[in-house]
Amino acid sequence: MTRTIRLALVALIAALAMTRHYELTPLHAHGPIGQLEALSASIDGGMHTLGTSHNSAPDTLSPSTDGFLSPLLTDLLTWQTAILILAITAALLFLILLLARLRRGAATWTSLEETRWAAWESAIRQALWLHGRVEEDMLLDIPLKERSEAMRRFVEERPNDDLVFRLDPPRIELAAPKRMKTFLRHWKAAWETVESEATFQTIAAILASQLCDMLGFTMLDARTYRHLHGYVVKAPALRLRVPPRFPIIFLRKREFSPDDINDVRNLMNILNMTSYFALLIDLNDRPSQLDKRKNLKYLVRGAIHDLIVLDGNDLRQLIIARDHERRLIKIILSQVDLTVVSPYVTSGPVPENMFFGRDNELKTITRKVKDCSFALIGGRKIGKTSILAKVYRLLSETPTYFPMYLDCQAVTDYDTFFEAVKSMWEVELPSQSPDGFRRLITRQASEWTGGTIIVLLDEVDALLSYDLLAQEKLFRVFRALSQEQYCRFVFCGERMLHARLHAPDSPLFNFCDSIHLSYLEEQAARRIILEPMQAMGISLADQDTLVREIMDLSSCHPNIVQYICQRLIIQINRRGSRRITMADLEAVRTSSQFSEYFTEVTWGNASALEKLISLLLIDQGPVTLSDIEALLTQVGVHALQMDIEEALRDLMLYSIIRKDGQHYVFANRGFPQIIKASQDMPSLLDSLVRQIAV
Repeated sequence: MTRTIRLALVALIAALAMTRHYELTPLHAHGPIGQLEALSASIDGGMHTLGTSHNSAPDTLSPSTDGFLSPLLTDLLTWQTAILILAITAALLFLILLLARLRRGAATWTSLEETRWAAWESAIRQALWLHGRVEEDMLLDIPLKERSEAMRRFVEERPNDDLVFRLDPPRIELAAPKRMKTFLRHWKAAWETVESEATFQTIAAILASQLCDMLGFTMLDARTYRHLHGYVVKAPALRLRVPPRFPIIFLRKREFSPDDINDVRNLMNILNMTSYFALLIDLNDRPSQLDKRKNLKYLVRGAIHDLIVLDGNDLRQLIIARDHERRLIKIILSQVDLTVVSPYVTSGPVPENMFFGRDNELKTITRKVKDCSFALIGGRKIGKTSILAKVYRLLSETPTYFPMYLDCQAVTDYDTFFEAVKSMWEVELPSQSPDGFRRLITRQASEWTGGTIIVLLDEVDALLSYDLLAQEKLFRVFRALSQEQYCRFVFCGERMLHARLHAPDSPLFNFCDSIHLSYLEEQAARRIILEPMQAMGISLADQDTLVREIMDLSSCHPNIVQYICQRLIIQINRRGSRRITMADLEAVRTSSQFSEYFTEVTWGNASALEKLISLLLIDQGPVTLSDIEALLTQVGVHALQMDIEEALRDLMLYSIIRKDGQHYVFANRGFPQIIKASQDMPSLLDSLVRQIAV
C-alpha cells in the first residue's frame, strides 16, 4: 500500500515538474526535435527540476517578437498542453481512487473489529451471568493475550454497573458479590423446582425478599393462586407514575399462554389491587429463544394491565447496577407506554417526588406555626393543596406537632363540614355545631399534651361563604381557639378567603399570616422540566433553549409547566421517540388543547370585569387606575372605582397582573400572546361587555 502511494505521488510530481520545465524553456530555442527531447528529460528529472530555484522571470511560451509562428510550432504547442493536462488528471484520479480504497479498507477493518468485540462482549457477559464473576479460563473464545484488555474494556464501558476489574490475575468482580451469589443459587433452584409448589413457594419468598431489600420495598402480603405466587409490596416514591402498592408475581412455569395473563388478573383481584401495575418474574434466562406464543413479554403486550416482565437477564442487570432504582425505571420504561408512567401531574396534589420549590413558604410555616396561624391564598392549580399536603407530612414527622388535615372542597355547609370531621378524623363531636367543634378541640388538647395541634383546612372558600351567612360563627370559633392557644390553623383558599382576610369586620382580619402563592422560581421550574425527563431517559435537543421557551410559555406556573411537559411526552410517544425537539414544543404551543387549558387555569374563577380588564391591558404598557377606568369607558363600561380596585386585587391574586408602584403590568408573560393567538378578541370583548351590562 505504501509503495502504491509513493508511485502516485511521483506521477503527480512528474506532471507538475513537466509543467515547470516548459515554463523555463522557450519553444523556439530548440525546434520540434528539441522540444521532444526536453519533454523526455523533464519526465526523467522531474523531482530535480521541481526543486530548482531561479531568480529571473521565466521566458515566455509566446512566439518570437517578429510575429512569425510556423504551423508546425502551433501544433506542437497544442499537443504538449494536452499531454500535460492528461498527465495531471490521471495522477489526481489515481490518488482519489487510492484514498477511496483506503477508506473502504479502514471501514471494513473497523467493522471486523466491532464484530469481534461484540462476540467477546457476549462471552464476558455470559460468564458474568452464569458465575457472578469473570476469570480468564472462562473466556475460551477470546485469544489468551486479548482477554485481560477485553475484560478491562467491558468494565470501562459500563460505568453504571458496580463492577471491578482486577489485574493480578485478570478478572471481573462485583463490588458486592454476595448478593449475586445468593441470587444465582436460588434462581437455579427455582428453575429446577417448578414441579413442586411447596418448594418453589419457599424459594420465591426468598427471592422476593432479596428484591425488596435491594430496591427498598416493604413486603405487605403474600398469596398463591394456581401456579402464581404474589407478594404485595410498598415501594418508595419512584420518579414515575407507579402506584405505591403493587404485586411482584412469580410464575411457576417455563412456557406461557394467554391463560396465564387471565390468571394474573384474577390474582390481582384477590390481592385487592386497585391499580393495573405489577412486576412479573419470568424464570427464563433466554426468553427470546421461545416461540412468541409462549414468550411472556410478548403475551403481556395485549393486556390492559401494565405488566412489567423481569426475566433472568433483567434481574441480573438489577443486581449489578450501582443505582438499583434507576435501573428498574429503565427496565419499566423499555416495556411500557411513556404516557402511562409519566410522573407529571395536572390535577390534584403532586406526590412527594414531584414537589419542587416553595422552600421559603415551607420554612416560614413549619418554623412559625407554633406561634401563629396561616392562610395560603392563590389562583387555581398554583400549588396550594400540594404545599398543604407537604406541610402535613413535615409536621407528622415532628413529635411536637399533632396535625389534623381536612379537605373542604366538597363542604358547602355546617352539616357536610361536621360529617367530614367525624369521618376523616375518626372522632365523635359533642354536637354538630361550631360550639361542638370548639369542645372537640379543647378535649383533644387536654388529652394530647405533647405539643401543638395544627388544623389544616384545604379549599375553605365554600365553607367560608356559608359561614358568612351565619355571622361567621364557625370562623369566630377558629379564631378563639387559636388565640386561647388550643391549636393553630392553616387555611387554603382563593378569592373569598382573600377578601375576608382584608375585611375589617371579619374574624379572619389580623388573625392569620397571609402567604400569597404565585409562580415558581426559575430554578424550581427547571427542575420540574428536566429531572423527570432524565429519569425517563428523555433528552431535549438544544436543552437550554427548550427549557427557556417552556418557562416563558408557562411563566413558571407549576401546573402549566407540568401540563406542557405531559403534552410533550404525548407528542414524542406518538412517533416512538425519546427526544424532544423545538418542533414538538411548537406543536404544543399552537394546539387548541393547550390554549384552552392555559386560559382555564390562568383566569380560574375570574369575573367578567376581571377578564375584560385583562384583555384591555393587552398591547398596553404600564397603566394606572385612571388609565384602566378610561379603557373601560372606551368600550362602554362604567364601573365603580371600588369594583375596579377589587377586580385588580383578584387579578393580582391569580398572578395575571402585578402592581409596580402606581402602575399595573402583566405578571404572566405568556398571557397576552396566547390570548391573542387563540381568541377572537373583538367577539370576546363584546361578550364580556354584554355580561357586565346585564
